[in-house]
Amino acid sequence: RATDRGLDVRPIAAERDLLDVDVDWLLSVHYPNVLDGDLLDHPSEGALNLHQAELPRYRGANMFTHAIVNARKDDHWRYGTTIHFMAERVDAGDVVARKFLDIRETDTARTLYDRTEDASVDLFEETLPAIVSGEVHGMATPQDEFDGERYYYAKSSLDGEKLIPAAELVDADGDAARDGELYDKVRALDFPPHEPAYTELDGRRVYLTASGYEEPNP
Repeated sequence: RATDRGLDVRPIAAERDLLDVDVDWLLSVHYPNVLDGDLLDHPSEGALNLHQAELPRYRGANMFTHAIVNARKDDHWRYGTTIHFMAERVDAGDVVARKFLDIRETDTARTLYDRTEDASVDLFEETLPAIVSGEVHGMATPQDEFDGERYYYAKSSLDGEKLIPAAELVDADGDAARDGELYDKVRALDFPPHEPAYTELDGRRVYLTASGYEEPNP
């Protein structure tokens, strides 16, 4: 879309080229790199991030998965999306605006992501006039003014979490386990097209999804 409108587009590897361009605002959406102070201080108005999770509760990565896993444990069945000013510390800047939605017991990480994406677009559209007018500066609230649990998860936080031993899928009588935490973990890792949770039977990998048991293609 930017190219169609005659705007300059650069690859991630050339992010520091931004320092050679006069800009009012820097807006980050799903950007994979942590920006340093030079880049964050460069825009004349400020640097904003659209973080698709509730801040300050959830900082970092893999938020949809962890929020589903934590919902039952913390009895916190709310998810959110946040616009905040960026700081050199990941997802630690002042909060500008948030929008919330419920975590459903039927949600998978993918369905929660899809609903949050819609809420994020709405949040940005609602906040855009304040960004244009500069009123957004007066809306900034430091994160230490918010109450509640706080979590930070690295991009590697799901490494090794997808294998569920077959023994955990049955109870002491050999029947299918009816474990809420197990169910939550399976649906929390159900995010097509990424590989879901799985178990191993007779040397074969069997995928586990919220809709049932699914054997992968050979």
